[in-house]
Amino acid sequence: MKETLLIISLFLIFSCSTSQKIVDKAICSQYFENKYTEILDKKYETIYNKDTITYNEIRFECVYSALYTHKVMFDKFGKWDKTIYPNNKKYPILVWEKVDLYSNGKKYNVYTNGTEEWKHIYASVMVFDENGTDLLFKESPEKENLKNYFSELIKKQNSKKKDFYKVYWTMVDPERAKSINY
Repeated sequence: MKETLLIISLFLIFSCSTSQKIVDKAICSQYFENKYTEILDKKYETIYNKDTITYNEIRFECVYSALYTHKVMFDKFGKWDKTIYPNNKKYPILVWEKVDLYSNGKKYNVYTNGTEEWKHIYASVMVFDENGTDLLFKESPEKENLKNYFSELIKKQNSKKKDFYKVYWTMVDPERAKSINY
């Protein structure tokens, strides 16, 4: 009897914890074209040569496409300079190096990313100066300007402009690229 009670208790504990994870991910009840529900400051962690590296990231939650930040950078600055495939990820982080975001001569390195999971979609950016300093840390004087800058790019992006998708999908998934009507 004791064993049966223990098994039932463990089953209930594990089944409740699993449902909690689903609830945590189910944050987007709808998705917004050229909008988002909120902007979050998050830590992006990756493992490189057995070291965990953490960067600050701005996430635009519940966007229509996780590719929004990729696309707005492509539309404004052309094709990215590098692609980075994080461990166990199918889709890359795109990197634009030494771009003049504000047309004032100051250069930035911009990393764009995004995730589409069941009921959770976001597009994100990480921004560094030319020396590799993370400009999205908590006390950064540029953080709010960068949030506003990318927020406006997302709001004003032209969804009819499709050049980015052809270049992106040809690189990431050539077979899928053949089947897309641009």
